[in-house]
Amino acid sequence: MDPLHLLVRWAHVAGMAAILGGALLLWWLAARRPPLDDRLTTRVAERYEWIFWAAIGLQVMTGVGNLGAFGNALPPPESAWGTKLTIKLVAVLALALFSVPRTLIVAAGSEADTTPHLSLPLLYGSTTVIVIGILGLAVWLAHG
Repeated sequence: MDPLHLLVRWAHVAGMAAILGGALLLWWLAARRPPLDDRLTTRVAERYEWIFWAAIGLQVMTGVGNLGAFGNALPPPESAWGTKLTIKLVAVLALALFSVPRTLIVAAGSEADTTPHLSLPLLYGSTTVIVIGILGLAVWLAHG
């Protein structure tokens, strides 16, 4: 395998790790009892949203790169593998669409200096669950 293909795969996995790790961290920070400093959680959430969207862009670019690396050797869309890939792509699209309101809530709260911390555990917990589902689909594609 070409070293460039390995770099693309590594970037794809690293992007997913950033998305999942950040969502887990924020879920934990937001759900702490007693809560940690609200400003700390807000600052971490603000930074995570930037990282999240950069990583989603990276996932799309490297995903296309991974598909291109395999080219004609991939099974057709009508195959079981093609169906799994379609499900994964729809799940990634759903994650992106679900994340728009989360990002807007964090951005609006940081501008007003009052992020609604009651919704943060639900938002980041949901993000974590969706990302774990996508990760499961990715493993299923790669090894099943």
